[in-house]
Order: sequence, then structure tokens, then C-alpha cells
Amino acid sequence: MPPTTLEGLFSSPSFLTIFFTFLLTITNVMVGVSMLPSDNRKKRYQLHRIVYGGIMVSFSVFLILKHLDNQNSILNYSVFCYLLLIVPLSRRLNITLHAVISSIGLVLVGLVSFTNLF
Repeated sequence: MPPTTLEGLFSSPSFLTIFFTFLLTITNVMVGVSMLPSDNRKKRYQLHRIVYGGIMVSFSVFLILKHLDNQNSILNYSVFCYLLLIVPLSRRLNITLHAVISSIGLVLVGLVSFTNLF
């Protein structure tokens, strides 16, 4: 049964993990944008990778929590695969294309968090 109040929503562990994933994704996009000047790239690359790892761990916890409630959908798995496969591979193509694809990943994580409400 979906939560009807904000208290019920924020007491849901699966919503909290996907919300945290969404915030980490925003953070990672900001760190990635701050890396664009070439003098900052080496300094912030490690932070960018750590935050990406946090995103993947947090999204994995979300999938496990939804699996325990038998509420996983194909959208959840496809967004996870997108973040796991497409985003890292896009880095090899072009920096600007990687930024666009990562921003699409942010929108997809937001989509998953809003479909978790209902």
C-alpha cells in the first residue's frame, strides 16, 4: 500500500535509499561538471569515481529492498543497467556526450524515485 503522508513516505526505507541515490547522482553530475577544466581533472577524478560507487551501492540497496517487498519493476532494473553499463562506457566516447548521458541517468533515477511513490 503506497504511503499517504510525507511521514509515511520518508519512513519507507526504499524511498530513502532511492532519494539518497538521486542526491548522490546530482552530486556526481556537479563534480563531473567541475572537472571540465583540464587542470582540475586529475584532482577530482577520484572523488567522481567514489561518488559513482556510492550511487551504485545505494541503487543496489534500493533494488534489494524492493525485491524483499516484491515490488521491483523492469524500469528499476533497466535504470540500474543504464547506470552500470551505458554511463561508464560513454566516458570513452566524448566528455560532452558523457555529461549528457549522465544527465539522462539523473532524470531516470528521478523517474524511478517518483514511480516509487505509487
